[in-house]
Parts: sequence; C-alpha cells; structure tokens
Amino acid sequence: RSLLSGTDPAAVLESFTSTVREMAGADLVTLAIPVGDGSELVIEAASGTHAERARGLVLGAATLAAKVFASGETITSEAVSADPRAAGGSAAIVELGPAFLVPLGTRDHVRGVLQVANAPGGPVFADTVIDMVIGYGNQAALALDVAEHRQDADRMLILNDRDRIARDLHDLVIQRLFASALTLQSTLGRLTGQPQTSTRVHQVVDDLDDTIKVIRSTIYSLREQERTRSQGLRTRLVAAMERATQTLGFTPALRMTGLLDTTVPAPHTEHLLATVGETLTNTARHARATSVDVTVEVTGTQLRLEVADNGCGVNPATTRRSGLANLRHRAEELGGSFSLRPNKPTGTIVEWTAPLPTTP
Repeated sequence: RSLLSGTDPAAVLESFTSTVREMAGADLVTLAIPVGDGSELVIEAASGTHAERARGLVLGAATLAAKVFASGETITSEAVSADPRAAGGSAAIVELGPAFLVPLGTRDHVRGVLQVANAPGGPVFADTVIDMVIGYGNQAALALDVAEHRQDADRMLILNDRDRIARDLHDLVIQRLFASALTLQSTLGRLTGQPQTSTRVHQVVDDLDDTIKVIRSTIYSLREQERTRSQGLRTRLVAAMERATQTLGFTPALRMTGLLDTTVPAPHTEHLLATVGETLTNTARHARATSVDVTVEVTGTQLRLEVADNGCGVNPATTRRSGLANLRHRAEELGGSFSLRPNKPTGTIVEWTAPLPTTP
C-alpha cells in the first residue's frame, strides 16, 4: 500500500528492512540494489546494529551479495565476516556471525539482495525463517515492480507533455515570431526620414531574434534533459572508483547516501567528480595507503565528500600545494569548504562540502 500510494521508495525500503529484522529476530538487515549497468550494488536500506555504517556502501563483484544477485541463489553462512567466500561488503565493515543472503525477486529478474545477519555468537537462522523471508521478499519485489510501472507511466506522461510543448514552441510560437520580425523588417523601407521610429523597429526585430534563440535553447533543453539522466552521479562515482583501482592497487570502499542522481545539479556533479579523482590520485602518489574509504552524501542543503585513507599522512599545515589549492578552489567556487586533517591511527581525511541551491 505504501509503494502504490506514492510514498517515497527510500522510506518504504527502510520500513521493509525493519520489518524483515523483526520477523527474523536478526541483529542487522541490509538491502542492496544494483547501481548503473554494471555488477556493483549499493546498500540502499539497513536496519539494526551498525545500520548507519552499512547504509550507502557500494558492494563490488567479489562480495557475497553480488554473487547472489548474479546467480539468483540463496547463500547461507555460519560466520559471514570470516567466510572465505566473502570479499568486502558490510561483513568487512561490521563484525557479523550467522547470516543468509536471498535474492529479492525471481531468478530471472532479481531486484536486489537481502542480507539477514546476527552478531558473532548469535543463533543460526532456521530454514523456516529463511523460507518466510524469501516469501515476504518476493511479495515486496512484485509490489516494487508495480510501483515502478506506475512511475514509468507517470514519467511517460511528463515526457509526452515535454515533446508536445517543444513541438508547439517550434511549430507555432517560433514561426509566428519569425513572421512578425519579417513583417517589421519589410516596413523599415517605408520609414525613411523617421530615424527614431526606424531605430525602435530595429530594436524590436533584434528582441524578437533574441527571443527565438531563447525558445530554441529551451526546446533543446526539454529534449536533452532526460537523455543526460542515464549517466547519473551514482554510476559515475562507481566508474571513478574503478579507474582509481588501477592507480591505487586496490578498490576504494565507496558509500553513497541521499538523492545523488536527482538533487545534485550539473556544476556540483562535475566539481565533485573532479575532486574525487584528484584526491584519489594524490593518495596513490603520496600516501602509501592500503585502504581508502570514500563517502558521498546529500542532505537537504549540502553535498559532502569525505575521503579517508590509512597512509603515512600529510601535515595539515601544508595547504599551499597545487593539488590541495585546486580542491579548495573547487569548493569555494560553489560557496563550500575544504579541510584536511589527520586520520586515526594513521592517514589523512579530506572533507569537501558545497551547499546545494534551494528550490522555491
């Protein structure tokens, strides 16, 4: 009912994981969904012990969740954090014991992966509990399908309206403005000896020409806006982590929270991605780190990036290096801030923030 009534899907998924945790009597439940077209997943919702640490974490192809997503098969473990099959994921961030991971949806159409876990030393989940969660998850997946179809239908209505507006602007408004400008130009020859009137008519013709250019730009933006959304910020951040892996020698841990694809405007996106790339490059060159945690979060008013490594550290007073100056300039250009501080026990933490424009 919540999904079909138009409630924010993020809030519904949080309620879903909370319900599963109560049903199974578990300590931690996470729900990971795919990001982009690759094999990576992101933990979209979490409930229970250390849920905040797990929420937003990106799961690579080597994690158990990614294997469940690819195969559609349930995986159980008596100690998931110590399981040799697991590589990264929430079990590497939070110490977990008995757990099971189930696909959300059918084998042919997996919508996500649900992980249900207890703390180390906790009870192993019975088969009846696993079956119960699988059944509940399949029902939720069907509801998600129906809700997505409804959203797609609403989106198509919006796109059709945009196409209609663009056609009307092009076929009706621009043509009429152009005809009016031609009519005014044809009357200029009759205004000899009236310089003031001719100047005014020239000004009107120029204004009409500028108006036509603005309308054409509006038509282009109406048609291009949806095309550019296919490369959302989340997908581009995952791609940035894959590129950084080649220079670092290991995959950075990425955590993404908030409405990154819909709330962050284009200038903020470009500055953020450039900052991420430059920070990870600096880490690879100077830090000699063996792990890097990247956190990108969006609140109602702010975009925040934090990159923490366990390397040799940088003197916080060293702020005049060209790379650091570039990062600071990018933040200040958006009205934000940049800071560099030591990590504990070793390493450096880079924090970069930028306020988001308010929408009336």
